[in-house]
Amino acid sequence: MMLEQIMKTDVISVKASDKLSKAFSLMEEHKIRHLPVTDDNLLIIGMVSDRDLRDASPSVFNPSEAVFSEKEVASIMKRDVITALPTDFVEDAATVMVENQFSCLPIERDDRLIGIITDSDLLKTLVRLTGADLPTSRLEVQVPNVSGMLTKAASLISDQGVNIQSVLVYPASDPEKKTLVFRVQTMDTRKLVEKMEDNDFSVLWPELSPGMSV
Repeated sequence: MMLEQIMKTDVISVKASDKLSKAFSLMEEHKIRHLPVTDDNLLIIGMVSDRDLRDASPSVFNPSEAVFSEKEVASIMKRDVITALPTDFVEDAATVMVENQFSCLPIERDDRLIGIITDSDLLKTLVRLTGADLPTSRLEVQVPNVSGMLTKAASLISDQGVNIQSVLVYPASDPEKKTLVFRVQTMDTRKLVEKMEDNDFSVLWPELSPGMSV
């Protein structure tokens, strides 16, 4: 999935010459935590966050508070802005955000601001991609770390007439094994569990209660 499929395009931004009081007001009005700073041609020249505003704010007991609100955004904005392209993949953007501890990324095309994504957008996308928001069940299987195991496990599920909504592959603590996590379109996974165990796959989830029959 590319960023252009999930990014917000109605981006609220400010100019470097705008007052900090305006940046405060925009964040409160639109309930956002970041504001890209652009010039008149929408070229991205900085970013300002609610944390930047808080860190720069004087104490409420400080008489200079009124002067502070009249300062320009340029006085506190971050100038080295990392951006993404609309054709970048979601997982690549997530990696950049995690490695740099960002909670948002502005999206540009030809150096001009066209969108923005936040950590909240990425979490919603993760839920959609895994199918966790649909009436599905989780089936977690540990298999030998050799080629063909994913195909074999998927075939066993298909043989039971059950569709697979999504599948993730995790490394296991044992390097000779890996974990397959399926979201399957059934609410009763007991037959799938039995089929996996009959084929010597170790089912990690669901854990069937002792005495529970298929």
